[in-house]
Amino acid sequence: MEKKKMTPISEFLDELLDTCGGFGRFQFFIMFVVLGGMSSVTFSMMMMTFAGATPDWNCVRDDSFVRHDITPATTVSNESLHVNGTSMVKQCFPAWDNETTTACEAFTFNTSMNTVVNQWDLVCDEAWIPSTITTIQMSGVLLGGLFTGHLADKIGRKPTHFLSMLTLLVFNVLCGFSVSWEMFATCRLFIGLGIGAFLTVYYPYVLEFIPNERRVVLPAFPMWGIWSALFALVAWGLPDWRYLHFVSAACAAPWLLTWRLMPESFRWLISNNKQEAAFDVIQRVAKFNGSPIRDIKALKIRMDTDVDEPSTNKVYTIRDMFSTAKLAKMTFLHIVSWLACGYGYYGISFGVKGLTGNLFLNMALLSIAEIPAIVTLYFFTNRLGRKWTSLLFCGIGIFAAVTVAFIEATDLQNKVYRTVFVLISKIGVSLAWLGIKLLATELFPTVIRSVSSGLFNSMARVGSLIAPQMVYLNDDIPGILYFICSGGLILAFICICFMPETNNRMLPDTLHEFGSNKLKPKKYHPYKLFDMTTTTKKEKGNIIFVTHM
Repeated sequence: MEKKKMTPISEFLDELLDTCGGFGRFQFFIMFVVLGGMSSVTFSMMMMTFAGATPDWNCVRDDSFVRHDITPATTVSNESLHVNGTSMVKQCFPAWDNETTTACEAFTFNTSMNTVVNQWDLVCDEAWIPSTITTIQMSGVLLGGLFTGHLADKIGRKPTHFLSMLTLLVFNVLCGFSVSWEMFATCRLFIGLGIGAFLTVYYPYVLEFIPNERRVVLPAFPMWGIWSALFALVAWGLPDWRYLHFVSAACAAPWLLTWRLMPESFRWLISNNKQEAAFDVIQRVAKFNGSPIRDIKALKIRMDTDVDEPSTNKVYTIRDMFSTAKLAKMTFLHIVSWLACGYGYYGISFGVKGLTGNLFLNMALLSIAEIPAIVTLYFFTNRLGRKWTSLLFCGIGIFAAVTVAFIEATDLQNKVYRTVFVLISKIGVSLAWLGIKLLATELFPTVIRSVSSGLFNSMARVGSLIAPQMVYLNDDIPGILYFICSGGLILAFICICFMPETNNRMLPDTLHEFGSNKLKPKKYHPYKLFDMTTTTKKEKGNIIFVTHM
C-alpha cells in the first residue's frame, strides 16, 4: 500500500496564516508593539555616542585656581585659556610660566553638555575609559545574544522579549544614579544584555506571524533610523547623560503593559508539542483579523492526520547548526557576514564623535539618511531578491568606506566629501545587513531560528566590540577605522555570493526541511478553514473523519 504523502508542517502553517487573514490588523498590532519597544533599545544602544563624547576642555594648574568653564561663545583666543601665548585647551602637558612641561592637574569643561567624560574627568591618562565602557556594553550585547537565543527556544519568544524590556527599564534607571564610572560601566554591561536579548528575539518573534509574501515589511520599517534620529533630538534638548538614561527607561515602561495582549508564537508552540495553546493563538489571530475559524476541530483533525508532525522532545543548541555539512557552511557564511556588518555599522555610528561640525546634527544625519533608503528595501528585496539586494548595498558600502579611508589617510581632508561618503557607507552597511538578516531568518528552521539569531547577533557584537577601540585608534592612525570596515565588507560580499536565495520560500520549521526540495517556491491557495464542517462515517469498523472545504 502506497504511503500517504504528508503535507510539510511549514507549508501547512504558511497556508494557515493566509487563512487567518494574512497580513491583517493583528500583524500591524504586533509590529506596533515590538517596534515601539525598540525605542528604548535604540536609545540604550546609541547612548554612548553622546554619553561618551568629550566636550571641549582646558587645563588648570590645580583645584585652587579659579576655574573658567568653557561656554559655546568662548574661543581659544580668550586670555583665560592661554598661558604665555600657549593654548591650554585640550593640553595634557602644558608649560606653565616657562617651567618644564608638567601633567595637567585639573580640568574645566564646556558646560553646554554633561557627559561621563566631564562627570569624572575622563581625559588625558583616562581618555581610554569611555571607549572601554562602550566595549563593555557591546560585550553585554554579545552575551545577551548567545544566552537568549537558547532561552527563546526553551521558554518561548514572548517571555524572552518582555524580559529584555524589563532589563532595560531597571538598569537604565540604575545607570542614571551612577556615582562612579565603574558603577556606570557595570550598569552598561547589563543594559547590553537587555539589548542583545531584544535584538535576538524580536525578529523571529514577529516574522513567525507574517505570511510569506509580506516578510520583508518588517525590515522595511525604518524604526531604528527613526528612533536614532529622535535620540539625537532628545539629546540636543536634554544634553545630560543622567536624564537621557531616565528617558530610555521611560520608553520601555508602556510596552511592558502589553504583556496580556501579546500571544506566544504559534510556530514555537507547535514545534514544542503545545498544539492546544497554538490553536488558541491561531483562533485569536483569526478573530483579530476579522476571519474567525468556525470549525477549529476540523483544523485539529487535519493537523493530526495530514501534516508531518515536528520533532518535539529534542532540545536544540548551537551544535545543531553544525550537524550537517550544508548547515555548517551556511552558519559559517553568516557568522562572517554578521561580524563584518556589526563592525561597520557600529564603527560608523560610534565614530560620529570624530566628524567635524555639531555632534547632534551629525548624529541626526547618520540616522535620517537610513530612513528613505530602508523604505526602498521592500522594493529591492521583492524585485531583486534578498541575496542580490544584500550584494548591491554591500558593494556600495565597500566603495564608500574605501573612499572615506583614503580621504582620512591622505591630505585630501575635505570635510564635506568625508561626511557625504560616511553617510553613504552607513546606508550601504545598514541595508546590506538588513538583507542578510532576512536571509538568515528565512533560511534557518523554527527549531533553531532563535539559536541562530542569537549566534549571529553575538558575532555581530564581536565586530561592535572592536569598533569603539578602532574609533579611539582612528585619531592616531587616520583611516584605519574605514580600511578595516571595507576589508570586512569585502569578506561579507564573498560570503553572500554563496548563500541561497530565500525570496518566495516558506519558512522551514524542522531541520529536515532545511534546504529541502519540498520548499521550492510555489503558488498555493489558503484553506478556507472557517468554512469547514466535519462529519464522520463508519468503514470496516473504523471511524473515518471527512472534512468538507
